[in-house]
Amino acid sequence: MPEVRIIARATARKGKEEELRNALQAVLAPTRTEAGCKVYELYASDTPGRFYFYEQWESREALAKHEASPHFQKLAKTIPGLLDGKLEVNRVKQVQ
Repeated sequence: MPEVRIIARATARKGKEEELRNALQAVLAPTRTEAGCKVYELYASDTPGRFYFYEQWESREALAKHEASPHFQKLAKTIPGLLDGKLEVNRVKQVQ
């Protein structure tokens, strides 16, 4: 099965930057222990309140299990009120 790579961007609503950072950080440790998770990193942009996830999953099935996990579901319910716009999720392929 082909590996899945994700780059996701979240931008905080004005005044919600720390809340968003905390919510995103809370999923790091439990996600990294999931079967099929190869890389799960969170980055803060030099633009205040903008965050990026870089993810690598062994398969689509591993990613689907992650999306169904309790910690991901909690994040999905928590962050809409913290975001300026929507969470942007991009499945990407490396260009050789």
